[in-house]
Amino acid sequence: MRTLSVLLLLFWLRPVAAADNMRCIENPKRQKACPHLLYRVAELPGMAAAVVCICVTDFALLLQQPANETEQIKQNMARRQFEVVHGDKLETVLAILNRKI
Repeated sequence: MRTLSVLLLLFWLRPVAAADNMRCIENPKRQKACPHLLYRVAELPGMAAAVVCICVTDFALLLQQPANETEQIKQNMARRQFEVVHGDKLETVLAILNRKI
């Protein structure tokens, strides 16, 4: 009975350990924990299909429709910064967040 309990405990803790090892796609300047994480199975450029962790809060600016020219400029600057950091992954991440994938 004790062996069965240990095996069940290990079975339940295995996904937690896997999630701890996963690196999320987020703003590299982030200092605090992300308040809104999203986990999806997706195939990013250069990777096989796997569980992907995305910090939704960091991409919120790119998901909104800009109301004026100033917001459009901020959004374009943020997009360029994310393109430099995340490269080809950015379009896939945005498609996931917009529920197109």
